[in-house]
Amino acid sequence: MSLSFQTEDKLIMALTNSQLFSIDFNSDSVQGEPLAQNFHTGEITGLDVCIRKPLVVTCGLDKTIRIWNYQERELEICSSFNEEPYSVAFHPSGFHIVAGFADKLRMMNVTHNAIKSYKDISIRSCREVRFSYGGHLFAAASGSMIKVFNFYTAEGPPNFEFKSHSARVVSIA
Repeated sequence: MSLSFQTEDKLIMALTNSQLFSIDFNSDSVQGEPLAQNFHTGEITGLDVCIRKPLVVTCGLDKTIRIWNYQERELEICSSFNEEPYSVAFHPSGFHIVAGFADKLRMMNVTHNAIKSYKDISIRSCREVRFSYGGHLFAAASGSMIKVFNFYTAEGPPNFEFKSHSARVVSIA
């Protein structure tokens, strides 16, 4: 735990689980208030920004995918999974995400309070995923291969596979 006095009246604490709390000595309550809530408790493995809404999606080693509103500075949705998500991408509309896991690529809908999976694609260890600007296609990288999928049908034609990289793909632009 780290302590910092912002002023003589307020104490700011950073806990070992990455949470921030503040205590206001002028209030009647001695209980700490979250300064910002619901950070990831482990490393963040993926991040993407929605181009049409003020939303950011993150995934991390704590087995969660979180959607943040960066204008309101608050967590909108947090979903837990049984395995660690490696990568995540926002559809331009803000209503869908694609996340890469150890044994699959999962397509999900974003509702007002939840993230619901609706289609799994068999692709192992997807470390990078990115949507096209129009949102009709998305690319997923696994090792040294990139495969492009049609978002609406979830099909990945053989002529949309790119296997000629000499090393592991680390980014898709």
